[in-house]
Amino acid sequence: MKKICVAAVAVVLSPAALALGAGELAFTSFNADEDGWAVVALTDLPAGATIFFSERTWDAAAGTFAGGEATYRWQLDGGSVDAGSVVRFSSVNNADRHASVGSLTASGVANLSATGETLFAFLGDAPDVPGSFLAALSTENFVGGQLAATGLGLGVSALSLPDGADFAEYSGPRGGLGAFGDYAALINDPANWNSETGGDMSGRVPDLAPFSVTSAVPEPQSYALLLAGLGFVALAARRRMMV
Repeated sequence: MKKICVAAVAVVLSPAALALGAGELAFTSFNADEDGWAVVALTDLPAGATIFFSERTWDAAAGTFAGGEATYRWQLDGGSVDAGSVVRFSSVNNADRHASVGSLTASGVANLSATGETLFAFLGDAPDVPGSFLAALSTENFVGGQLAATGLGLGVSALSLPDGADFAEYSGPRGGLGAFGDYAALINDPANWNSETGGDMSGRVPDLAPFSVTSAVPEPQSYALLLAGLGFVALAARRRMMV
């Protein structure tokens, strides 16, 4: 059984500058037949950030990624990514690999598998040494302690999908919540995913609809203060007119 790790790490801007934490990036689709995936930003990603994706194995004991599989470089050279935006990475095993936002390059042997696959997203100062993990997805239930020393939790910032998933996609709500971070638990719940384990899924296009949040409704006290303020303004205006 093939076992590969795919990881993401920002290196141009420091983790402190990006101010990202676990669950602030989430995978929304995975396609082993096309060799691609999609992620949603649950917070703003600044222009100029660089994120690396690597098909390498996470060695928790050593605190590094190891192996000779491909490493991808995603650069936000076309501008920032707003919270709620979904970014697709397609045909990553081909020379014409593509990112729907920014640019994507790769080195090494690129190949995704429907079995034994684990994908991580993290921040760090180097592609092999993560500073803080953001998200994870696995079709092997994170076998071998793949979540060890990551700070990620199943159902919160990590998702376990069925083994052999050729295509899997988040199918839950993309609107109606009060904050983008509230979607993390929904996205990392396998009950909110559709997974297909047979047939040719290389032509499947994931849902790229953005996530949205509802506007906050002022508390009753806020309404009272607003009305009182308007009353004082009106009274002052009347007094000036009478002088």
